[in-house]
Amino acid sequence: MRRSGGLALVLVVVLALGLSGCGKDDDYCAVAKADQEVFVDDGTGLSLVSNIETLKQIAAKSPDDLVDEWEVFLDAVEGLRAAIDDVGLKPSDFVGGQAPASTPSADRQRIAAAADRLAQEDVVSAANGIEQHAKDVCKFQLGF
Repeated sequence: MRRSGGLALVLVVVLALGLSGCGKDDDYCAVAKADQEVFVDDGTGLSLVSNIETLKQIAAKSPDDLVDEWEVFLDAVEGLRAAIDDVGLKPSDFVGGQAPASTPSADRQRIAAAADRLAQEDVVSAANGIEQHAKDVCKFQLGF
């Protein structure tokens, strides 16, 4: 009899762990869907930079299997934000993805290099993983 009680306890623990995982996905999906518009970008990364805090909040709710993807993706977005900040600009200073004409060439190159990071294979792969999870688990498309 004691053995079946142990088995029942194991089943309860396994079910509880499984359900808590679903809850994490549900929470993540709800947050990601509510803030879905932050994923829409014109290819410059500027809207992503403008929404970095919201992206971090979504990432904080992500399930364990997306932590690495979010880390790579956010690192690239934060790199672009840092490059823009370091040269004394704001995302709102850009028009059509272009820095103001008065921006020195070296500063433009620095920003361009940071923006190019968003198109590198590991960042694109991370974004694709985040997007695929949204399609498969959350049942909606983020907009990457």
